[in-house]
Amino acid sequence: MAACISEQAPSASVNVARKPASSTAAGKPTCWQHRLLGKQLARCSQVNNARDAKTKPLDATASLVTEDGRPVCEIIGMYFSFVNPGATCDDFTRQLVELYASVNADNGERRKRFEVVHVVLWSNVTDVLDFEESFRAHVADLPWLAVPNNDYERKTRLTRRYRIKAGVPTLILLEGSNGSVVTRGGVERTVADPAGAEFPWRPPHPKAALEDGPLLPCGGRDSNEPMLHEELRHCFKGVYFSAHWCPPCKAFTPQLVDTYQRIRERGHDFEVIFVSSDRSEDSYNAYTETMPWLKIPFSQEERRRKLARALDVQAIPTLVILDPRDNIITLDGRTELIEDPEGLNFPWTSRLVNILTEKYATSLHDAPAIILFVEGEDCEIQFGESVLLPTAQAYRRDRPDYDPNYDDPDDDTLQFYIALDCETSDILREFIGLDDAVPLLTAIDIPRGIYVVMEDGAEITVDSVQQFVDGFLNNKLPTNKIAAVRKTSKTEHVPA
Repeated sequence: MAACISEQAPSASVNVARKPASSTAAGKPTCWQHRLLGKQLARCSQVNNARDAKTKPLDATASLVTEDGRPVCEIIGMYFSFVNPGATCDDFTRQLVELYASVNADNGERRKRFEVVHVVLWSNVTDVLDFEESFRAHVADLPWLAVPNNDYERKTRLTRRYRIKAGVPTLILLEGSNGSVVTRGGVERTVADPAGAEFPWRPPHPKAALEDGPLLPCGGRDSNEPMLHEELRHCFKGVYFSAHWCPPCKAFTPQLVDTYQRIRERGHDFEVIFVSSDRSEDSYNAYTETMPWLKIPFSQEERRRKLARALDVQAIPTLVILDPRDNIITLDGRTELIEDPEGLNFPWTSRLVNILTEKYATSLHDAPAIILFVEGEDCEIQFGESVLLPTAQAYRRDRPDYDPNYDDPDDDTLQFYIALDCETSDILREFIGLDDAVPLLTAIDIPRGIYVVMEDGAEITVDSVQQFVDGFLNNKLPTNKIAAVRKTSKTEHVPA
């Protein structure tokens, strides 16, 4: 769906065998840079020195981390640019080179402030005769690093991870210490502050703007009483940036109303706060007339702008989900809600067991998963969580580098899902070759092209799930080839 650009800037007894976490030669967990970016990077300024041979790659860890494990730089910029989309990317690349030089100038003996890792993509592959030559021409003489041109899998993962839009140059700034996102709006920030005077543009905490005055009731709310932020201290909050003039906003608002009501009916303390980008107070009043939540007063323009900066809002509609302490859970609540309109995964935090939605189904192509298929009643969902969670907790507890706030891109990350009776599950069943039995416990490994099903008639309990996962990870269970893989194999071996 299109977007409008805003006018505002477990049990200790469970013991699950598993693949070892990624580690260095010394047996220590690898750093986040290595896990995210892979083993090798290219130095852009050197690609043309190896024109007649493969570009010599660099060790990603050595390029970004010192021998004693400290980050080489304060900020890493993930820069996604596109070849052949017009001059947009080329123009911004020049601006980024200037920012890079300015931020790193006069740094003395201190560590480098800013490093860029360039991900080169193509908007129109039909016009490319030689991808390697095109890659070299695009990055030649740039002062930073790049994901190697032939590392297609890594590029795909990074593009999916950061939800990059085709043809749109994107700069995402990450903390050098832990990989957390500082801002997704690096392009806009660079254009507004080309010398990087306020780099890296860390946003203020949203609490300051939320506390700065009353929250008024919208027209569809049961109570006409204004509220103070302090009264919402026990609530999860959805901060909704939207406007009456924006068609995607007007299409999304009824969806948000429906999910908001469903979430509250399930007993969650959830409140939505509307932040307007309307052009007039009349439009603002008309738009909020049927909304059942709270709103920032239209007259408090600076408060609204401050909140947009604090939550890194680049476009509308945007729904940001905050926890009761006003820490950000997700900046992409809109996508979470669209893919989970019942709010079954609310508040959309990083969880050990999730309901299988279209978003998560995409991740099955990257890593194996334990999936329990059920019909979808609330009691069955609760049952699924009760039998899967102890094993998921034990599996994660054994990972020395596990961080619940970090989306680990390693292949050996085992996922745990509950699949309901829905279109996403139907598509997956057909792809894998599963019948429509429920409940059905499976282990699906699309990267390896195999799946395992718990034996027919076996009772699904905490212990049997643990034994099943243990057997799967130790390759002790009979495997089946995924239906789509079988079809491909038959096609490839048809005699001429």
